[in-house]
Amino acid sequence: MSSPPNPKDDMPKAGTLPISPASTIAAGSVDTICDGEIIQLAGRAASSARWRTQIIAFCSAMLNCLCAGSLLLFSLWAPIFQDKLGFTQMQINAISIAGELGMYIPVPIFGAICDRYGPAKLSLLASCFFGPSYLLAAYAFAYNLPFYVMFIAFVFIGSGTASMGIALALPIAAFGLSSLWEAQLVSRFFHQEGIVGEVDIIKAFVFFAGLLTTVGIFGGISLTISPEVNNAQMATAADEENTEESSLLVGSHSRNYGTEAITRQAVEICGAQKDTGLLDAKTREFLSDPTMWWFFVGVFMTTGPGESFINNMGTLIRALYDPQSLLEGPSVIPLRLEPVDTATHVSIIAFTSTVARLIAGSLSDYLAPVVPVVGSEEAAGPAIRNHRKPTLSRMYLLVAFAALMCFAQLFVALGAVDQKPELFWIVSSAMGAGYGAVFTLAPTVVSVVWGVENFGTNWGIIAVAPAIGATLFGIIFAVNYDNAAKGQRHLGNMINAFGALGSGTKAGVQSTLADASNTVCYGRECYSTAFLIMGSSIAVACMCWVWAWRGRGGWVERKVAI
Repeated sequence: MSSPPNPKDDMPKAGTLPISPASTIAAGSVDTICDGEIIQLAGRAASSARWRTQIIAFCSAMLNCLCAGSLLLFSLWAPIFQDKLGFTQMQINAISIAGELGMYIPVPIFGAICDRYGPAKLSLLASCFFGPSYLLAAYAFAYNLPFYVMFIAFVFIGSGTASMGIALALPIAAFGLSSLWEAQLVSRFFHQEGIVGEVDIIKAFVFFAGLLTTVGIFGGISLTISPEVNNAQMATAADEENTEESSLLVGSHSRNYGTEAITRQAVEICGAQKDTGLLDAKTREFLSDPTMWWFFVGVFMTTGPGESFINNMGTLIRALYDPQSLLEGPSVIPLRLEPVDTATHVSIIAFTSTVARLIAGSLSDYLAPVVPVVGSEEAAGPAIRNHRKPTLSRMYLLVAFAALMCFAQLFVALGAVDQKPELFWIVSSAMGAGYGAVFTLAPTVVSVVWGVENFGTNWGIIAVAPAIGATLFGIIFAVNYDNAAKGQRHLGNMINAFGALGSGTKAGVQSTLADASNTVCYGRECYSTAFLIMGSSIAVACMCWVWAWRGRGGWVERKVAI
């Protein structure tokens, strides 16, 4: 027999609460609410972590931008290479061309690395290029190693600039400003002991080796791409955690949540149907378009003189004065032969180039012609048609800024700054503004005329033009300069005149001139022919662009809203 129930069994034990069906349901509701709060808290924490990651990545990208333009300081090194190492102008231009080739030629490879592995790996690669190459350049300068050692060093400095430049992505305006502060820093803090105004190249190169290596490593750690995931998506993923779909979501680490593979397969199938050889149909169409070659020639004949001017500006500034004229002027001989500061004009070019990029880009977007749509005007009505914003073809802007570069080149060629270095700011400002705007508008023209589908490949082809142009026009300047240097006969008398004035600083100037007497050139004859050729080249480039735009079979005839 079973014992009768004990009333005490139904009573709650000490320290416990009575449990009812209603309380059980309430407990389940509490669990659900807690789960929801946990998901929300997790979402907020993840969002906060992503925000911190994005801020750090943005700061790292900006830091990369603000440090990557050291190659643009080459005009500060060129005169010192000439004086201390005895390099001819042809050798100096070969070194600058090495940097240009290292910066432009590997871009497709670095772009593929960035697409496949992300900008962090590319930033690390930049640190591997910058550090050893700047140290090698410093060592080559300190021990007067053969010319080819410096050549190799600048090839890798150019490659570091390219790899760090690709890692920058959007904040490209800061890249233009990098040479501004770097030039001022070098001119103020890296001086040769006892010689005011002469840059200590060894210290500067070691500084850039350490700075750019550190920045590249920091970018390799912090330049991460954070996927865009919101709280609702996190909640959905948590609710479906045990389902097959959620396992696919978790297994996919892309922002497309499993659709990327399908999209890639579709693109590959379409590409297999469209491509019949090494080049796809779009690229073949691009290369077979005559207007593309007119545009390519225009970019080549515009950016080449621009690159040559930037690389040779230091040499050009020193050539503005014939040192013999200094003896006939003020009684106090300048401590340097350069009457104007090269670093100041490097900064002017950087500043005007950045401002021109922003202005040209804004005007291009605001004034760009609207793509016509059939029937849109009839639907809009007369009131809308009469209140349109003003439009201006991008080609007007491109030709106008190129004409500004042409003016600057001819201004130098005709002797307007000879013996008048105080006017050189006109040249550096015009060249910086024109050069920056051309590099902003040219990619836009490519994307508008030939579309964005194959833009990377199309612009990659056009981007070869600056490297070829820098090579050709750098050689033209070097030949003009070296031939004039060999033909000058007054240099020996000038050296003797400086020596007769006394010792101290003037003796140092005399020694510098004596060491460089075979390579240094002074006066208008050193550069006028080269700048006349380069100015004429830019004028011809404008004609090529106008023909591609308005000539037979041009963009106007093809109804391209450029």
